[in-house]
Amino acid sequence: MATGNFWDVSNPAKPVGLFDPDGVYDLSIDWSTWLAGLTDTYASHTITCELGLECESSAQSAGVITARILKDPAEDLEIGQKYAITCHIVTASGQEEDQTLYLKVVEK
Repeated sequence: MATGNFWDVSNPAKPVGLFDPDGVYDLSIDWSTWLAGLTDTYASHTITCELGLECESSAQSAGVITARILKDPAEDLEIGQKYAITCHIVTASGQEEDQTLYLKVVEK
């Protein structure tokens, strides 16, 4: 459900993108096919970042959740380390699902 060329999806269960600690990224997670398969609609979502990253904001449009992710200024990130970001979605009928994405810290 990770979208775009940013992601290495060779393991679809664990998409990985390269993250520059000085960067600010708008990352999209496409739930539209999943929602259509359930014949349900979006109700809410929550973005949770592993310590070191933060979600500045997030929004949903047509089943795609876009989250603005950046380094937490109070934390240090380790080069080469992967940090998890989890998107939890809830449907109008109360069904729930998670997708975890990983950002690997690199110096660019």
